[in-house]
Amino acid sequence: MKKILLVEDNTMNCELIKDILQLGNYQITTTENGVEALNLLKSESFDLVLTDINLPKMDGIEFIHKFGEFENAAKIVAMTSDLTAKNGKTFEEIGFDGYIQKPFKVSDFRQYIKNMLEES
Repeated sequence: MKKILLVEDNTMNCELIKDILQLGNYQITTTENGVEALNLLKSESFDLVLTDINLPKMDGIEFIHKFGEFENAAKIVAMTSDLTAKNGKTFEEIGFDGYIQKPFKVSDFRQYIKNMLEES
């Protein structure tokens, strides 16, 4: 079973995304910010990390810079309504393996996750 770490501070979004992912038979671990996510990555391995960009304590951009220090995750994907990451750069240019634009269609989201996990 593929393991996914979901980093999302909005409780409703977190529950919705978690429910969608569980339908795909994935094991989901959730956390509310980048600091907690980094702590989890010290001891657990994940096939995919999905992270919101606007997070408390450590946003998704700062998280991606520290994420490179860990080999416990195969891929990291940004989830955001903003299509540019920072200073006009794309998410891929700053280190993400991809991004999902919010809001998303459930069918598109499920297919995107499936494709990302098949590539790893």
